[in-house]
Amino acid sequence: MAATPAEMLEKVQKSVEFKTWKKKHQKGYLSHFFCPITTDCELKSDWEIGFYDADSEKMTVFAYGEKITVKENEDDVFKKPEQRVEELEIDSVKTTFTKAVDVFAGHVEELFPKAGRGDGFVILQNLEGKSLWNFTFITRDLKFINIKINASSGEVDSHLSMDLIDRGQ
Repeated sequence: MAATPAEMLEKVQKSVEFKTWKKKHQKGYLSHFFCPITTDCELKSDWEIGFYDADSEKMTVFAYGEKITVKENEDDVFKKPEQRVEELEIDSVKTTFTKAVDVFAGHVEELFPKAGRGDGFVILQNLEGKSLWNFTFITRDLKFINIKINASSGEVDSHLSMDLIDRGQ
């Protein structure tokens, strides 16, 4: 059985790598879980778990696998100056990744008929005060399709389709 986000977080927080980082970033907090996924929502790699330090405005990412490793150490965050990286409250995550995939699969064809999606990625994050499973895929006709699933209720929160290329129309 796959580990839950809470179980993954606990393993990361117990690691020497995290404890070393936390000593230098006492105000740092959990910001997200990220993983590339196939068209069928199969994980393509280990989960990446990000922690944000508001003082330095830097992100540190830990790879969750057999061994916890620092994947990216104190990288810049790409965001608008007025945006704030929200803390992911792990206790608000009641919907597992597997359940979120089921919800996604149950709605994607209805919301994006004939989208012809390729591979994508999933992010578990807090946006506008809500914990969300954020599924994004690129389609054959060069669009991003996105479905956000509320990680507390397990219901579709929002969806959108966006052209990757401005076709001048």
